Amino acid sequence: MPEVYILIVDDVPRNLFALEKVLSKLEVNVIKAGSGDEALAHTLNYDFALAILDVNMPDMNGYELADLLLGDPNTSRIPIIFLTAAYADEYHSYQGYESGAVDYIVKPFDPVIFLSKVSVFLELARYRIGLQDLVGQQTSALLEEGNKLRLLVENTPDCIINVDRQGNIVFINQSHNNSDFIGKSAYQFFDELGSELQRKALKSVFEKGEIAEFESNMHLPWNPQATCYSHRLAPIVRNSDITECVQISRDITHLKLADEARLKLVRAEAESQAKSKFLASMSHEIRTPMNAVLGYAQLLRREGNLTTQQCEYLEIIDRSGEHLLMLIDSVLDMAKIEAGKMTLTLSKTSLYDLLNDLERMFLLSARKKGLKLNVQYSKDLPDWLMVDANKVRQVLINLLGNALKFTDHGRIEIRAGITDYYDYKTTVYVEVEDTGCGIETEKIECIFNAFEQARAGTKNIGAGLGLAVSNEFAHLMNGSITVQSEVDKGSLFRFEFTAEPTDFENRRKSTQVVIHLDPDYETPFVLVVDDDTDNLNMLGRILSSVGFKVCLITNGEDALTAFLEQKPSIIILDLKMKGMDGMEFAQRIRGLPSDNQVPIIMITASPSSKNRDLAFKVGVNQFLCKPVREQTFFEEIGHLIDTKYIYAGESKSDFQDERRLNSKMVETLPISLRLGLQQAIRSGYIENITDWIVRTEDQDPWIGQKLRVMTEKFDYTSLLKLLDNTGQPYEKH
Repeated sequence: MPEVYILIVDDVPRNLFALEKVLSKLEVNVIKAGSGDEALAHTLNYDFALAILDVNMPDMNGYELADLLLGDPNTSRIPIIFLTAAYADEYHSYQGYESGAVDYIVKPFDPVIFLSKVSVFLELARYRIGLQDLVGQQTSALLEEGNKLRLLVENTPDCIINVDRQGNIVFINQSHNNSDFIGKSAYQFFDELGSELQRKALKSVFEKGEIAEFESNMHLPWNPQATCYSHRLAPIVRNSDITECVQISRDITHLKLADEARLKLVRAEAESQAKSKFLASMSHEIRTPMNAVLGYAQLLRREGNLTTQQCEYLEIIDRSGEHLLMLIDSVLDMAKIEAGKMTLTLSKTSLYDLLNDLERMFLLSARKKGLKLNVQYSKDLPDWLMVDANKVRQVLINLLGNALKFTDHGRIEIRAGITDYYDYKTTVYVEVEDTGCGIETEKIECIFNAFEQARAGTKNIGAGLGLAVSNEFAHLMNGSITVQSEVDKGSLFRFEFTAEPTDFENRRKSTQVVIHLDPDYETPFVLVVDDDTDNLNMLGRILSSVGFKVCLITNGEDALTAFLEQKPSIIILDLKMKGMDGMEFAQRIRGLPSDNQVPIIMITASPSSKNRDLAFKVGVNQFLCKPVREQTFFEEIGHLIDTKYIYAGESKSDFQDERRLNSKMVETLPISLRLGLQQAIRSGYIENITDWIVRTEDQDPWIGQKLRVMTEKFDYTSLLKLLDNTGQPYEKH
């Protein structure tokens, strides 16, 4: 309850005391004054709810005091009660009311009635004080909200202006620019097109009372970097008349730039997808015929009885096909790298075995050019590493291929070791150094760019992608490729990558060449499905050449019928076929009764991860990429069905080729193989001899097997006679 004050004025102290005693029954603060002057002084310090005045006082009587109180704006609202014992007549009572009093009480008075009257004025005072407090609070709240709104308007990045019908600025929220723009035209901020849009918007607001919106270029001096704004105009109505228009202009330059960036991104993604589809399509269109080309080349080698020139032709076909596939893979890899879709597939890998494979791969080509190829390892190189073996191999093939391509004399050296070991990981390096033509200094940085080559490189066939892809692979493995080179003296490429050493007991077996199925096992029946007849016939001949029973079908519908009738041991299936494709065919097969678990190998020229995942999802057991090497082909079949192969170098009493090896047969081998084997035999190193026998088996399994039997019996004399072209047959068994 708010405190209230009563002013009592009387020049007789006992009267003041008596009156205070009566008022003490009320919850009120009583302020006493013995004269008019003292009473006026109290009004400066207190806000009185009621004034009770004595009429008869010296110097200033009650009427005079009342006139002063009611004449002052600060005290004019105070209710006044006259209380007197001397003037009880009607005249004085009338004079009291004329002076502005609310009551005129004559002593003696009834205290109950008196207190009742006083209580009414006290309640009115309390109500007034409550209203004042409420009004004060609401006023403060409105002022606070007004300040907030003012701060918001002044500090918002939007430009807020009030304009009249003519477009002149009445208000602008840019307070520091108020004096510069008030009364001036808002059209100064717009170009010609923006001014026309602004004019139409103002017309819509003032004539129709509608809200108008538009976007345009706008140049505000305090925000020069912004160019594009969105505008919203709304009418301001006073006395049913639209007097002004409030316009909010928001900078949307960044949104426009973001929209442009998103549009560019969408276009880039569309172009990237189109490029990916094109590359995938081209890969499929090239891999499909290459599967037939390389497959038939392998079949021709298996036939035997080829002349030296024919063997060299096959070698050229094989090498050119591999080169074409390498270019395709490089282009696809670069597309994946650009799309950010290239990932690592870690596996336990022997770097020793990997480098030895590369040495065997490039040794023959190096010797043809008269180059020495050496591989060296540091003693601290771990036996096994967790790395992406395929990417490491591809990088090294690119580096070795370039070294061989650009070196005509001298040597090529491969050195491998580690540079650092920390946190269970090691940094491995492999250096490839040659004595070739070298690279111009200004071209060293460019050689890692896609489709660029150094001057010497432009004389050789290539897309200029090898080093670019290799460099990206190195970065993917937290490594790098650096180069040091001097023109006409040679180059040193250093490939570093991060790997985790690991223990692994199973060493990789040496490559074995399949020459026939083991006759002790039941001959498997293979259903081959491919709508490309060249590939279909090639696969059929590869399979039948080692003893498989084969059924060749060119479409999915007929293949499904053949499957139900003939119950094959395994299905070899192409992915893309007219009508029922490979995915649908596999799904139909897996939808048959549950006891049907025939293995399915899918071979495709579209080896994307998406196709692989879909193939496994519909029940395919293995997913291979065209062209498939017969060695890999036979191995995958052997993993899925119960069969066994006879490899080159093995003997089987139930399976013997009774033909005798003679020098004319040996003449069909490339001269490089014959000379290499001759030198190895004369050197007496068994490891070198074995290595050359393996190469011979790769070239011609039957001849290689016969030569292996001779080396196992240490019959080097007969071997040299055959290689020296004496014409004498070798008849020992």
